[in-house]
Formats: sequence, structure tokens, C-alpha cells
Amino acid sequence: MIEIEKPKYQKLRDYIIETIKSGKIIAGEKLYSENELAESFEVSRNTVRQALGELENEGWLYRVQGKGTFVNSYPNDKTEKSKNIAVVTTYLNDYIFPAIITGIDSVLSVNSYNMILSCTYNQHQKERLCLENLLKQNISGLIVESTKSALPNPNINLYRKFTELGIPVLFIHGCYRELNYSYIVEDDTEAGYLATKHLIELNHQRIAGIFKIDDIQGHLRFSGFQKAHLEAGLEISDSRIMWFETNDLDIRFKNNNTQLENLISESTALVCYNDQIALKLIDLLRDKNLTVPDNISLVSFDDSPLALASETKLTTVAHPKEALGEEAGKAIINMIERKKDYYDLKIKPILILRNSTQKWGEIKNG
Repeated sequence: MIEIEKPKYQKLRDYIIETIKSGKIIAGEKLYSENELAESFEVSRNTVRQALGELENEGWLYRVQGKGTFVNSYPNDKTEKSKNIAVVTTYLNDYIFPAIITGIDSVLSVNSYNMILSCTYNQHQKERLCLENLLKQNISGLIVESTKSALPNPNINLYRKFTELGIPVLFIHGCYRELNYSYIVEDDTEAGYLATKHLIELNHQRIAGIFKIDDIQGHLRFSGFQKAHLEAGLEISDSRIMWFETNDLDIRFKNNNTQLENLISESTALVCYNDQIALKLIDLLRDKNLTVPDNISLVSFDDSPLALASETKLTTVAHPKEALGEEAGKAIINMIERKKDYYDLKIKPILILRNSTQKWGEIKNG
């Protein structure tokens, strides 16, 4: 019997399948580009496209627009997926987190998915414990709020294990730079820009900023702060910028902090990393017989319940909270059901005007 030689695209297709089965390339890993495959196998790009197209239709591969072609979990894997989706946040019971979790749950519950909650308290060690525990459970998807997202993360290998198991991972608030994973975030750069531009429009020129250094949101909000200054032709003074870390929050906001006192004395307005920081600052100013906004204007971020907790209601850039949670819930279900494989959604922020800001010079001359 004469053996008919397989077409070139079939040979390439079979080779890729065997490579996946052998574990040389794993679920979630990016495949070589069409050009690289064409050069390595000495075939045309049309041949490569035909092979990749068949593999995508069969479920071996999936494409992410603008990113490339990736390996899927085995299409012949008959293991029944669970209806459990894990949600890992930095905190659970306070600030904006209950609203985010409520938004996620509102979508998961109506789609017959269960939510498994874990909390890292913004600590890498606790994050690791959460992930190790979840790897032992039968989950079909993972939503994660990144822990200290501006720093190198020691748990990257654990996230890759979820990918190897074919479990989609979606980040909220920021994605680790070591991973090219899906994310849904507020546009924090735009948020920082809106907050600072509002103060500039109120004739403030000596604007200070307090930002968090170990979370990427702090860096991006500072980037927006810079953008507004540059656009207005205003100089940013190092003496009017203060960075803080998760672990030194209470220490930095005490009366004897020379840097903070100098920052206040040199400024007519302040951009605060979030509503929590703004309230701490209001208490500190009260101890110095200074008032907001008569002596200094404040803008913060998140529009949490704290924004309305003091006598001075905070002008703040609203975090989407429950809406972000709803979008995350919809996205992870689509990723599990393979309706969409990649998300890079930035939600537009909104400035909420209240009485913590006023035009410079209305009460006191600068």
C-alpha cells in the first residue's frame, strides 16, 4: 500500500499537538509567531495559518488580539468544571471592598456560580497561602486584586500553575508586570489628572501630593498628577510630594512628621492617595487649627463611605466599585466559557465635587 505524504500544514499541526501533549509548551503559554513558525519549518505563512486555524477550531489554541496565539487546556479533557470562582482581595470588610465583592457576586449568583473569598491584607506571604490553598480546591476561575502591585511579586510561579491547569485568571486594580494576564481597572492615570486639574482650575499653583509607593495605583495617580502640572506649565516640587507604604501608614501621619508638616506649610492644596488618607490629614490639620478648604483644599480618590464621614465632605474621584465588580464577574465567566480570552479594560473615572475644595484666594490671600 502506497503511503501518501501528509500535507505540510498537517505535519505542523501534528507537531504542535505532540509538543503540547509532551508538556514542552503548557496551557497559557504563548506560541511562536507565524513568521517564526514559517521560518523554522520552512513553509509559507499561509500554511502556518491553516495549521493554527485548525488547532484553534479544535480548541488546542486561542488567539488574543494584539497579543498572539496561546496554548489552551487540552480540548479532550472531559473533567467536569466546577461552578466555583475564587476571589482574592487585599481586604474584605471595609472601605470600598464590600461594594466590589457585592458587584462580583451579583453576576456570579445569577449565572449559577459560587464565590470563594480569600484575603491577603496586602501581604505577599498571605497571598501565597491563599493561592496554595486555592490550588487544592476545584475552582474554574480566579479573580485577584494584586498585592503590593508596584513591587516584584514572589508568587508569580503560583499564578502560572493556575494557567497550566487551564484556570483563567483576571486581575482587578492592577496586574503584575511579570504576567501578561487579563485585567479590569479604573483608569488611575486619568483619575490623578482629573483631581489635579480641578485644583489648578481653582487657581492653586502650589499643589502637594501624597501617594502610595507599593501599589501601582499610587504610581499611576502620580503620573496623572504630573500630567496636569506639565499641561498647565507648573513645576512639581520634590518637597511637596510624599510617598508612603502599606506598613508605615500610621507612622507617617503623626504630628511630629517633619516631612508632612513641611508639605502642608508649602502648599495651598493637596491630592491625597485615597479618602482614608484625606481623613487622616483633616484630623492632623484640625490639631494645627487649620481648616479645609479655608486654609487648604483637598481632593482624594475612591468616593468611599469615608468621603462623607467628616464634617467636611470630600471632593473625590469616584471608584467604580460595584460596577467594576460586575464587569469582573462577567469577564471571568466569559473567560471560563471561552467566549472571550483576554481583557484589558480601563473604566473611566468621575470627579465628584463637594466642599473640600475652593478657589484659592477667596478666603485667604496667597
